[in-house]
Amino acid sequence: MKLRIFPREESYFDLFDTVAENIVHASGLLLDMVEDFVDPEMKAKRLVEAEHEGDRLTHAVYSRLNSTFITPFDREDILALAGQLDDVVDAMEAAADMMVLHKVLEPLDAVIEQARLIDRAARETASGLRCLRGLKQERLRAYLITINEIENEGDRLYRRARADLYNFTGEHPARYVLMWKDIVEQLEEALDDFEHVANTVETILIKHA
Repeated sequence: MKLRIFPREESYFDLFDTVAENIVHASGLLLDMVEDFVDPEMKAKRLVEAEHEGDRLTHAVYSRLNSTFITPFDREDILALAGQLDDVVDAMEAAADMMVLHKVLEPLDAVIEQARLIDRAARETASGLRCLRGLKQERLRAYLITINEIENEGDRLYRRARADLYNFTGEHPARYVLMWKDIVEQLEEALDDFEHVANTVETILIKHA
């Protein structure tokens, strides 16, 4: 039996579980906003609150790194994971804010589809992060495959949405095209950020296989 001179700091897992719960909460708020576009300003403010909570949790991870000697994973991987998870919520909050700032009357169908993919990715990410505790390799690999599939689906949706916007037979005003281009790009960034999280999880998995 291998003995550890210094016990590893296990509370990182609790922190990442809480971060994941906040991401699922934020994705649910975004999905509710676009599926039921009533009082978007109030719904966007709730996403701001989730973003602030994400910042608080990210700082908690950084503070823990500065006060612990033994960590469950390499420090650079913990830093990357915390930052990327924070980016996810930032991107969701930014998309919601854009819809308010641009005075959107009704979301595009593509935007609703993007929000549904983001919500799926958030739930899969939360499940995947819970498997970091004990490095449940089979379940983590299933999570990585699912996130890759969601991100690929998001890429196809993004390309289709961009093509539809630039379809001038619809005679969309330039402002309309630019406004929705910014929003669909921001939502695509959120999906990309989920993939970045998965890539870091894969790095941890490889190092500790």
